[in-house]
Amino acid sequence: MRKNINKIKSSVPIEFNYNLPIIEFTGNRRATIEGSTGVLHYSGDMIRINTRKFAAAFSGRGLTLKCISPTCVIIEGFITNVEFIS
Repeated sequence: MRKNINKIKSSVPIEFNYNLPIIEFTGNRRATIEGSTGVLHYSGDMIRINTRKFAAAFSGRGLTLKCISPTCVIIEGFITNVEFIS
């Protein structure tokens, strides 16, 4: 029985095992952050997003929030840097 539990656990993607956010990039023009818990800072050159585990700071030019939902944020613009703050 123990082997079956480990097999099921290993087939679950890592982001669900550790409750981590999922960040997807489309080039350097768009970032989708799933698992966000809020916007900490918003300006045209920096956007900070809070997640359950850390904050992510996106720097660049012409940054805008295209979509905000309770668990997902979409950032568009020219992204030049991403910093993870624990």
